[in-house]
Amino acid sequence: MRSFVFEPVLAYRDIDWNKVWRHLYEENAACRGGADCSSIWATRDKARAFLAEARAMPERILHDIEGLPLKTSSKVLDIGAGPGTLAIPLAARVAHVTAVEPAAGMVEVMQEYAAEEKVSNLSVVQKRWEDIDIYTDLDGPYDIVIARYSLGMPNIKKAIETMCEVSSGWVYLFWFAGKTTWENMMAELWPKLHGKEYRPGPKVDILYNVLYSMGIFPNMEASRIEYMRRFDDIDAAVAEFRAQYMITSHSQEEILQEYLSKILSRSGNVLRYSGMMTGVKLWWSVTDSF
Repeated sequence: MRSFVFEPVLAYRDIDWNKVWRHLYEENAACRGGADCSSIWATRDKARAFLAEARAMPERILHDIEGLPLKTSSKVLDIGAGPGTLAIPLAARVAHVTAVEPAAGMVEVMQEYAAEEKVSNLSVVQKRWEDIDIYTDLDGPYDIVIARYSLGMPNIKKAIETMCEVSSGWVYLFWFAGKTTWENMMAELWPKLHGKEYRPGPKVDILYNVLYSMGIFPNMEASRIEYMRRFDDIDAAVAEFRAQYMITSHSQEEILQEYLSKILSRSGNVLRYSGMMTGVKLWWSVTDSF
């Protein structure tokens, strides 16, 4: 019988996973012309469309909320809160929610949503998480700190350290495993539009290794997520994706329109596109880490 001897992979141990994350983040940012992720949602119209899509699938929000250890006395911090898709429903269940969101359009729509739902226990901080002063911008510590699909941060280790610093209980991160639906779309179109390969951002495998290297051994739960977009017509779809795909010429717009015409399907009075992807929830108690 043949025997095997397994030696420790020292090179693996020496990997700086935070640098790997930053490298993949910067490669992805370079594809987008160096634009910050939040710049996509600067306008109120885009933020409203984002909120409408999220509210059309309330079971996703409910599933994520019900997976949190909430109490009526809880103080919750929602990082990268978007238009309040999670923060507003959360506010109905806890004592207070602080939402950190850098995009002006998202903040405006979140405040409209809060007024619509008569939410009065929400504070909004319009800043990037990396620029937060935890002593002047926040009112911690928080029982639960959440970053739900909002980890577009180059120095993810520092970001997580700050999350742990302001939490007195739990930290919950949600991120993607494998290419997202929109990254698959970009991978197909980017060479035709820009003559180069599209480079996706870092995923949950890198995130887990960053956490592990920090002495954090999180719980993990994966789930399938449906990605859905709806448009009144093809012109509305092209207008929605024009900035995201960095369209600057008529020929590029024609390529985008032809592609969207192939992948969008008619559903009643609207055009729609849907796809499935995998999301992963990672969570840990700060009292058990480090």
